[in-house]
Amino acid sequence: MLKKHHSYKIVVFDYNVIVTQMAIKKQVIEARSFAKLNLTLEITGSIDEFHTIKSLFQKVDFCDLIKIEFRSTGIDKVYFSTPIRSKTSTVDKAIALFKERTEIKEHISVYVEKRIPMGSGLGGGSSNAATVLLLLNKIFKEPLSKAHLIEIGALVGKDVPFFLNGPTAVVSHFGEVVEEITPLKNMYFLLVHPVFYHRTKKMYTMFNEFNTGYSDGSKTKALVEVIQSGNYDAKTIDKLCYNDFEKMLLEKSDKFKEFKEVVETIAEVTFHLTGSGSTVFAVFDSKKEAEKVKNVLDKFKFRTDLVKSI
Repeated sequence: MLKKHHSYKIVVFDYNVIVTQMAIKKQVIEARSFAKLNLTLEITGSIDEFHTIKSLFQKVDFCDLIKIEFRSTGIDKVYFSTPIRSKTSTVDKAIALFKERTEIKEHISVYVEKRIPMGSGLGGGSSNAATVLLLLNKIFKEPLSKAHLIEIGALVGKDVPFFLNGPTAVVSHFGEVVEEITPLKNMYFLLVHPVFYHRTKKMYTMFNEFNTGYSDGSKTKALVEVIQSGNYDAKTIDKLCYNDFEKMLLEKSDKFKEFKEVVETIAEVTFHLTGSGSTVFAVFDSKKEAEKVKNVLDKFKFRTDLVKSI
């Protein structure tokens, strides 16, 4: 069992966690929990009730804010600025598994200021869990190896292992196999969030009904090869983005199809679905180009965020 710590002085240099503020006397730590985009998402098969994927994940600087406080008494508590749909959050699960594996007894209070929309395909819940795992492991002087953190992360959620790595990686099998590649060049992404959201489980159920054949991973491979070459720009990336869920929704969801068509008509650029949605994104080489399109969409009252690759 680890000894009880009475003060914490931490600097975390990691693509997923950057400590932005610390009040040692109050034992409060604040960190950013970053979102991801699926530049590709191919559904390659199924095993029992689960689907296998091949996907290129990219972290962006859009984030939730997480505050961790240690208390001498009480029980572990997790609070969110916005009500979440699950009774037990990914953060609750991450804390419980971390304490179980390390036998640490400190009481932990976590506050998550949600900025990443839920049901958006941006991986907010998985990122929150990974950020808390990384912070706790650093605070308690790394009682768990990276391999153990990834093992815990996979038990919390299939996308969590990616957020323990980064910033650009091929994600496969059920989502827990992560292979880091050459990081994407600095690029800007304009996110547009519709008023509706998608539940991942429902999307996979819909895919089972829609399925006209599984992908072979070749679209992800093609984009990876381009990024590894270093010879590309935003237009190149844009042409190689792909998502099996988007293909399905354009045929099966009039609501999504209309939303995407309206956004693209007004913006005059192509947008792509991230994850199982519902957020879509466009890619740009410069902030100025992205801001120009953002200003147009903002005039029509769309919910937008301008973000940058990490």
